[in-house]
Amino acid sequence: MTMTETPGARVASTIARDASRPTHDAALVALRCAAAAVFVAHGAGDLFDAGISANVDNYTGAGIPLPALSAPFAALVQFFGGLALIVGLLTRPVAAGLTVVMGGALIWVHRGESLVMGQDGSGSGYAFAMGAIALTILLLGPGRFSADHVLASRLRQRSGAPVPRTGSVQA
Repeated sequence: MTMTETPGARVASTIARDASRPTHDAALVALRCAAAAVFVAHGAGDLFDAGISANVDNYTGAGIPLPALSAPFAALVQFFGGLALIVGLLTRPVAAGLTVVMGGALIWVHRGESLVMGQDGSGSGYAFAMGAIALTILLLGPGRFSADHVLASRLRQRSGAPVPRTGSVQA
């Protein structure tokens, strides 16, 4: 570290350098796909097994606001958003929606529950972990190995703007 370089600047430089590594992008693919598997499974259960009307009733019973809107929103975002995460399409908007869904689950369904799942199925650990994963994807973006990155690169090329050579921060 030079005399003019602050510790914060050095950390920011390291983060920017690390973000351009292929391993960073591969890790984001793994994270997106793992989250997608869980969200698609839960969304499919809400859509196809229980059905939206049963979920509206469950949301009503749990005191979740606007159950006629929030139940379909949660099911659709988890299922279709999970599918989109696999290929990295609309990654940040999807991750924002999933963060909201998991935040709602923590506030309205799992408030006061232990992080450890009980024998009765109670516990906030799933919602907490999946919310943290969704927030991480929202903040880091999809990475270079994603449909979002490909689409953004093509748009930049068509507009004549330079295509950044760095990692997922721009995608």
